[in-house]
Amino acid sequence: MAFSIEPTASQTTQISNIFIDEYMSKAHPPYVLVYLYAYCHVSNGDASLSNQSIAEALDLLESDVVRSWKYWQKQGLVEILEDGNIHFLPVQSKKNQVKQQSLYHKTDNPPPQYTPEEMIAISTNSPTAKRLFSLAEHYLGTTLKYEDMTTVLGFNEWLQLSLEVIELLFSYCANKSKKPYPLSYIEKIAISWANDGINTPERASEYIKLHQSGYKQIMRALGRGNLLPAQEKYIKKWTLEYRFSVEMIVKACEKTILKIGKPDFTYIESIVEDWHSKKIKTLEEVEIADKDFQASKENKKAAPKTQQKVYKNTAVKQNRFVNYEQRQWDFDELERLARERLKKS
Repeated sequence: MAFSIEPTASQTTQISNIFIDEYMSKAHPPYVLVYLYAYCHVSNGDASLSNQSIAEALDLLESDVVRSWKYWQKQGLVEILEDGNIHFLPVQSKKNQVKQQSLYHKTDNPPPQYTPEEMIAISTNSPTAKRLFSLAEHYLGTTLKYEDMTTVLGFNEWLQLSLEVIELLFSYCANKSKKPYPLSYIEKIAISWANDGINTPERASEYIKLHQSGYKQIMRALGRGNLLPAQEKYIKKWTLEYRFSVEMIVKACEKTILKIGKPDFTYIESIVEDWHSKKIKTLEEVEIADKDFQASKENKKAAPKTQQKVYKNTAVKQNRFVNYEQRQWDFDELERLARERLKKS
């Protein structure tokens, strides 16, 4: 078993205020202990950490530690990977999570079910259904059965995906492999698209581009080959929620490497967050913002010298001795007056 977290520049343990305010107060105390203890040791590079060692250190049962991770996974703060390893996720406000979920289609409700008689009537009378079934048979290379028709129709009626998006979905799945993907696998991708708000042809095209070449470009910019699930969540946030292009994310990666010398997704996040808050969306706007920032730094450096110069000039003007208007003396006249005084005496 292993634990992992996005690397930080400091070796100190930094706990988010959001965790303290929104998560810690509502959690069972042992769950909080497990989270904080593990987070501290993982942040400082402890590779020997395990559920057993956590339980021994905190005087808990190992089953309590396991329950803790399941709780924090439900809260969206950790991810339990397929191999049982624990990966800490960025702490996000629950308010933002609710707002983000409300933007996307919810698949909590089960897909609709049709009787064979209803399906015959739909396939006969609905132009949309006819087009859907024709698309599916073309890309799957087989005639649809009743169950297949129910699944395909659900893409439109249950997931609310348009015909254009569904066609892009089938085309994308067909191009990923020499053999057609099973319809059950395509349905999983369709559900993922609906939950992630990929419900327009433009967004579907961006998703396809990201998966076909975008991830490779981003990881190449970071000097890495493999993409972790937690890192993919970052990229999905930047592309789907913030609507940044792959080129912009690559630019943020390059800036990170130049600044701190290592691939750090938390640092990339800070750059992207800054661009998002300033409504910067293009490489040209990044260049302009960088020039403005550099000009501002140079102005700040020059400001003390200018201030000092002004101060000196002001001091000269305020000096009453320097500003005293001196008389213009005629020394020849002074000498003549002096001789006359001597004669009289």
